[in-house]
Amino acid sequence: MNVAARNLWQLVQRDRLVRWAAYACVVVLWFAIAWADVRVLVFGVALVGVCLWCLLRQREKRGWLEEPAEDIDLL
Repeated sequence: MNVAARNLWQLVQRDRLVRWAAYACVVVLWFAIAWADVRVLVFGVALVGVCLWCLLRQREKRGWLEEPAEDIDLL
């Protein structure tokens, strides 16, 4: 696996928001294949990308959708 793919996979595993965007892209891909229409794929993935970008900016500005802190206290 090359470096870019490894870094992308680590980002998907660590960030819940990116993981849900990847799931949405899979759904868009499925619809594009089911309807045999490339426009669905192009516009759907672009829409998911724009939404992800907006949500990431909101998280940076206001702290929305942050990853929950890991609770290491077992007792």
